[in-house]
Amino acid sequence: MTTPAEPARDLVVSYCFPPYVDTAAIIAAKRVREAGRPVDVIQNEMSELRPQDESLALIADHLVVRRHEVPTPSRFGTWGAVVPWVEQGLDQALAWDRTGPGYKRLYSRAQFSASHILAARIKLARPDLRWTAEFSDPLSTDVAGDLRYHAVRRDPLLTLLGAGLQRAGWPPPENGNLFSWAEELPFGLADEILFTNEHQREQMLEAVADPDLRDSVRQRSTIAPHPTLGPEFYAHADPELTLEPGRRHIGYFGNFYATRGMDTVLDALALLPREQRDRLQLHLFAGAHDKLIPLVKKRGLADVVQVRPFVGFLDFLALTRRMDVLLVNDAISTASHTRNPFLPSKWSDYKGSGTPVWGIVEPGSTLSGQDLAHRSPVAHVSAAVQVLARIADEAGRR
Repeated sequence: MTTPAEPARDLVVSYCFPPYVDTAAIIAAKRVREAGRPVDVIQNEMSELRPQDESLALIADHLVVRRHEVPTPSRFGTWGAVVPWVEQGLDQALAWDRTGPGYKRLYSRAQFSASHILAARIKLARPDLRWTAEFSDPLSTDVAGDLRYHAVRRDPLLTLLGAGLQRAGWPPPENGNLFSWAEELPFGLADEILFTNEHQREQMLEAVADPDLRDSVRQRSTIAPHPTLGPEFYAHADPELTLEPGRRHIGYFGNFYATRGMDTVLDALALLPREQRDRLQLHLFAGAHDKLIPLVKKRGLADVVQVRPFVGFLDFLALTRRMDVLLVNDAISTASHTRNPFLPSKWSDYKGSGTPVWGIVEPGSTLSGQDLAHRSPVAHVSAAVQVLARIADEAGRR
């Protein structure tokens, strides 16, 4: 992989970045590729939490001039891990800034929350930098709408960050929650704030008490869906997978959560008439795939559902083109959110494949407004049966 000939004027702060395998890392690399400018990258050493995939280098490594992995413990959100990450990351950023032409732009992305806290500290040290801060999802609430909390410590770093917010005209968070600080620091200090969809922005701003800050964030924010890679990325790999002829092959790639499970699809397959079910094959490439196998066997679907572990990123992209239909489902949020703030990140990858997509959606969600070939409501088994029947009948006609 070649290194850019010109020095970087952009600094990327992304706690997780390739070669570590994580959705946050991949999307941060996509943003770098989308901007097309040389960058220096500060990331954390993530080997205790995440595996590596060297093929991820194809996304943006040709734009990375210098890279530093901060050797601090990898944590989703503990102040004791944030402080050394910020101290060491700041030292590296300022050292690079002194030895180069000087940075013009700063980009950070959360998840993970520590990214924004280091970026805020750099912004306070170099206020002339144009800071773009991106949010993947709300930080201070989880997918079920429950408070995500870890206490901060009243220490010199927190005092400095709070004083920076006050100089900018905004009160620091009073609840002592690390995740609130990771939201309100970019809300108060960033020059541009990226949200993946409008619902996410409004959901996060509902937690901001100051109406002037809410208005300011709206003025400085941009709705920026996850980038989609070019068609060449879908042709890099050639993974082995035997697809039984005469069937329509439906692919699902991703994790399973209580709010985004497969019960609806499995129940619908079990209800489908045998002659239609025999024309289908559902391929689940999933985390914790061993827990899915008993669910499949319990419903008598072992002949129609193939459960497999995750595949590498380039294999995943190649396989999306070999499926007849790709499956994506909304997180179920109506019990916990006034609006669905989540747009599944895999939609950006599915979209680039050109393969028809079946979305299991909440009414009014961002996913429900996308160009889906098939759609059915979340937790609506009979509607899923109808979609599966249509897909099976397409196989019969073909």
